[in-house]
Amino acid sequence: MSSFFYSVVTASRSSGIGDGLTYEGNGTIVPGSIVRVPLRNSLVEGIVFDVQSEKQEELRDIKRIKELLGDQPLLTEAQLRTVRWMAEYYVCSLRQALSVWLPPPPWKRVLPQEITGYRLAERRLPVRGKKQAAVSDVLAGKEWMSDDDVRRESGASKSVVQAMLKKGLLIEERKRGSLVVSVAGASPVKELPVLTPAQEAAYEQIKDGNKPALLFGITGSGKTEIYAQLIADAVAQGKQAIVLVPEILLTEHSIARFERLLHRSAIAVIHSKLTERERREEWKRIRSGAVSLVIGSRSALFSPLHRLGVIVLDEEHEWTYKNEQTPRYHARDTAEALARHAGARLVLGSASPSLESWAAAKSGRYALVRLPERYRQLPLPRVTVVDLAVVQFGTLYPFSPPLLRALEDRLRKREQSVLFLNRRGMASAVLCLQCRRRIVCQESQLPFTVHHTVQGRPYLLDHSTGVSADIPPLCPHCKSPRLRAIGAGTQKIETLLSTLFPQARVIRADSDTLTDAADMREVLRKMREGEADILLGTQTVVKGLDLPNVTLAVVLLADLGMSLPHFRSGERVFQLLTQLTGRSGRAKDGEVIIQTFRPDAPEIIAASKHDTEKFLDDEWKLRLHSAYPPASGMIRFITRGEGAQERAKRLHASVQRAIAAEKSDAKSYVAPTFWGGGRQWHVLIRGTDIKCLLPSLDLKDVSVDVDPLETM
Repeated sequence: MSSFFYSVVTASRSSGIGDGLTYEGNGTIVPGSIVRVPLRNSLVEGIVFDVQSEKQEELRDIKRIKELLGDQPLLTEAQLRTVRWMAEYYVCSLRQALSVWLPPPPWKRVLPQEITGYRLAERRLPVRGKKQAAVSDVLAGKEWMSDDDVRRESGASKSVVQAMLKKGLLIEERKRGSLVVSVAGASPVKELPVLTPAQEAAYEQIKDGNKPALLFGITGSGKTEIYAQLIADAVAQGKQAIVLVPEILLTEHSIARFERLLHRSAIAVIHSKLTERERREEWKRIRSGAVSLVIGSRSALFSPLHRLGVIVLDEEHEWTYKNEQTPRYHARDTAEALARHAGARLVLGSASPSLESWAAAKSGRYALVRLPERYRQLPLPRVTVVDLAVVQFGTLYPFSPPLLRALEDRLRKREQSVLFLNRRGMASAVLCLQCRRRIVCQESQLPFTVHHTVQGRPYLLDHSTGVSADIPPLCPHCKSPRLRAIGAGTQKIETLLSTLFPQARVIRADSDTLTDAADMREVLRKMREGEADILLGTQTVVKGLDLPNVTLAVVLLADLGMSLPHFRSGERVFQLLTQLTGRSGRAKDGEVIIQTFRPDAPEIIAASKHDTEKFLDDEWKLRLHSAYPPASGMIRFITRGEGAQERAKRLHASVQRAIAAEKSDAKSYVAPTFWGGGRQWHVLIRGTDIKCLLPSLDLKDVSVDVDPLETM
């Protein structure tokens, strides 16, 4: 038999072989299969990536594949092609890209195991007792049934089955489970959604299109019903679906919605909090073909579905879709690659799309599908903007009089309120209370962050460029001395609420109180069953929660997000405000209160008017003017540990030389990262066609982040 040559990515983490080694085989092995191959003095597992009929001339002493494990490939051609795309686009090895697609090795543990089962003996003998009769009834007319299924369906114990074997009533047979089975029997679809005319029009546009679709629907417009109909279509065609949600805690909310569509047994839940054993068992169940829908956070994208028909990214604008460890993929772009290779439909849903998706839709790369009205034509909540600069708080900061009156009104009516506190904002920016402008770095046009020297003297630092400056005595814009460092300062909100409203039942939902899905499930139960009056939380409370009795939604201090030194800060604040407005008035008239020191900020004005398109168009113009993504590309190089500063500066010098050699329009900066405590530095490059700079750079012991979301 002729020899063939296979590229195999091994489970070994040895440096230098992350993109695979070449082995010889007999031509019966297909890409995606698990094999055992010799490596140095041992045998290791590997995944076959491709096969060639001719050997490359430079290869010598090629070893043979020792063993094929399993009779079917683990990964499909579409999945292998997506792994290759990830490795190339995100500048990592094939092994690093492959790591998110499979449970931890040894991979043979996900292969089908030998299963013990039974069939009735050809010669029918009399049975004794109800349990033996139940076993006979279960097996009647069947060629074979597994031991687990026989005992579960008959209710018989193991001793009953063993007694029947001894008497010759049953014949024992062992079979190896199939890695991939077809979905047979009754359809898992329980109840199809009922679409409004507006939803029907959006659904038809997506169904008839041949591009990724950006479903731009205002909060409460019923995007989930459209997802459900598309999933039902895929299942009816014998295909499978993935629904991604931005946070693990929101999977509980999503499961309840889709259990109305599909039987629970046809739904799998995947997220990073699963144990290694749980992930492996769920992986095997999905791979068996028994699952029609996978729901989960970004890692659910890599579920082993062989008949993928549709991928949905709900709340596609959320930055949690970006992985911050190697491979540093973004689920949106990776889903686009997977859908393209698998011939699947991709739907991105949001009430406040990311600038990346908005630009793609405006350019025609995505289909823009609008859903402009709320479900049942409910009105959007009225929005009140409170100017904190003119409020006399006393000891009640940040509770303004309008907010106190609104909370009292909801408590009196037995309606619920949601209070949002952006606790990510640990930095302070300097704001002029006269002209309402922040002090920004002229180099990056981003807000300076307030730092303190060892002696306690405050100064300004831009973490994207490394530029520092003294705090000026007067505002650079209007010369007013009314400068104020604005920061978080809101850690005692819960205590203050209990003092102001001792009769109110307050639930706090943040990273301290929500440690797993069960905690989120309990929060939702209490809110829906009327066991709480006020939900105080961080970003989780603004994302996709459907709570009918909430009629007041409040952002306590919008400036925290706007004051972060990040070119995406305005976009992020607008998205949070838009999502927050969606929590109020989903079943009855609602109100939103936005408290801010900068009521004239574009993101505040647009959110108060529910004018998403104008904000996105204006923000896109700013990105074009300043050459920030998505108007340009960006790559971030990160150094850590001992000598991080020196290594970052050497790398920056190499980048500058590469920019000059390539005559590139790119700009580069070197600075300490905001959260690194001086032990982590980064080099940022932005411009067009910046990947051409990479071949000349030494990236050993450097983390490469393509299209970074964090630049601080």
